[in-house]
Amino acid sequence: MTIWLKNNKILLFLVIFCTVFFSIYAYFNLLVMAPKNDFLGGRDAIKFSSPDETANYFWIKRLAQGQSLYYFEELNGIGANLIHLRAMNTVEGKVTPGSFIGMIIIYGSLAKIFTPAIIPFLTPFFSILGLIFFYLLINKLFNHKSVALISAVLLSFFPAWLYYSARGLYHNILFISLLIVGIYVLFLSLEDIKDIRDIKDIKYPQYLKYLQYPFSGFLIGLSIITRASEIVWLAFSILFIFIFKFKKIHWLGFILFLCGLWLPILILLYYNQILYGAFISAGYKAIVPEGGIGAAIKSGILFQMLISPFGFDPKSILINAYNYLIQFLPYWSIPTILGGLLFITLPEKILKINYKKRISYTIFCLLLIAYCLLFYGSWQFADRIDEQTLSLGTSYLRYWLPIYILALPFLAILIYNLSRVPLLIGTRDPDKSRTYESVTKILLSSVIIILLAMPSFNLVYRQTDESLFLLKNLSESRIKSRLINQKIKPDEVAVIYRQADKIFFPERARIITDLVVPADYQAVARLAELKNIYYYTFAPPATVEFISRRDFEQYGLKIVAGEKLLGSDWLYKIIRE
Repeated sequence: MTIWLKNNKILLFLVIFCTVFFSIYAYFNLLVMAPKNDFLGGRDAIKFSSPDETANYFWIKRLAQGQSLYYFEELNGIGANLIHLRAMNTVEGKVTPGSFIGMIIIYGSLAKIFTPAIIPFLTPFFSILGLIFFYLLINKLFNHKSVALISAVLLSFFPAWLYYSARGLYHNILFISLLIVGIYVLFLSLEDIKDIRDIKDIKYPQYLKYLQYPFSGFLIGLSIITRASEIVWLAFSILFIFIFKFKKIHWLGFILFLCGLWLPILILLYYNQILYGAFISAGYKAIVPEGGIGAAIKSGILFQMLISPFGFDPKSILINAYNYLIQFLPYWSIPTILGGLLFITLPEKILKINYKKRISYTIFCLLLIAYCLLFYGSWQFADRIDEQTLSLGTSYLRYWLPIYILALPFLAILIYNLSRVPLLIGTRDPDKSRTYESVTKILLSSVIIILLAMPSFNLVYRQTDESLFLLKNLSESRIKSRLINQKIKPDEVAVIYRQADKIFFPERARIITDLVVPADYQAVARLAELKNIYYYTFAPPATVEFISRRDFEQYGLKIVAGEKLLGSDWLYKIIRE
């Protein structure tokens, strides 16, 4: 037992460490989903701070309860498909998921097998799974346990990872964790199976090893369906691995890998056909135009969607790259750049990492950074009302999470070598044991990590208006929801400001968040003939009166009878004149 503990002390430490962080991640998920929650019999509905989380939870629960991933809204016929949550879509009369459905399928299936009560714990579980396998993967790549361990520890409290592990109904943590585990298992497959020409020559233990190929493909396939928009760089990454390990590929195993990869994709295609009427589609929009793949290739649409779906604006790319890769987290980015320089330049004798591996890893990182910048960098995501503010909740922080994670070994290199400086510049004392040197390095590394962790925890927990402790303010959303439910019946319709949809839904699902063109107002006029229509806003009465004259009265509608609910929110009625 003592020998086992000695040989596996790092992994044992990581398991204990991850258990602590699982508790941290789970606490904030429970803060939103557990107090007075619906699956433990409480009266108050669960409310989230974003429509994406609201929609994902709704669909996960429906799937767990054996219901379909769509429902029909009978008023959308005359309502021009305006009635739905922002994060949902309407297709041929059906209200469907408006985002990638991989997480909904995975979490919904797990919740169906066990119970919906596990939903708050799923992302924390996959998060710590990602941490453990990130350590294993970095150690597999560089054969350097210290750098791998520091990298995994850094990942645990990296602001984007910490934040979205605690807000567990976004796709990104699940996507990255499945990918990390899948790639690690793929590396095991490529290293463990010998070149066997005849399947009859495979002995029993090697049959088990052959299961690694389809299992790795299955995990990577699950990551693809979780965020299908990442498929280009994922395909490039897998190709990069197979090229790098070409001599170790066993072709039977490769076929098994493709079979495992295809299974989740087949499930996705099945749901796409049911939900969106096309195999190659997604909640955001149809990926392929009516003319099919050939028309998409000829028109250049396919290239645009796979490489630069938000256009190409070099200035925006540079500004966003600087804002979110350097300026937003300078105490991470600047040391990481210094660590990257050490990673490239230090002699192999000092760094203890093969130089060819370092060059290959650096090239891969640069290519991935270039692609992610090109893919996402040209767009300004409207995540907040004040769009210019750099914030935790911005889409860039989670979309560029692969960049941040790939750069962590560079920072780990810097920390590891800084911890060795006192030992290198001092006179080596032969009387001092290796244990003393190890303890010294651990203490120095720990001090540096703590100094990095303090501002990171402060940012994620307290510093901004999107920090995690402000999730307690969701109690205000629950109060507003109760008041709204007293005023508006389930079959009535409400025109609301966009950010209020998560307050209304799902108890009051007949909500309209966008009135843009004349046809939208005409649809509201038709709805007003059948149902009571309410107008929910934070605008003061004078502004609402102006909006009524400018936008509604020309269509025979008028906003009347305002009533203040809570804070700055008001509830009015829209009537036909």
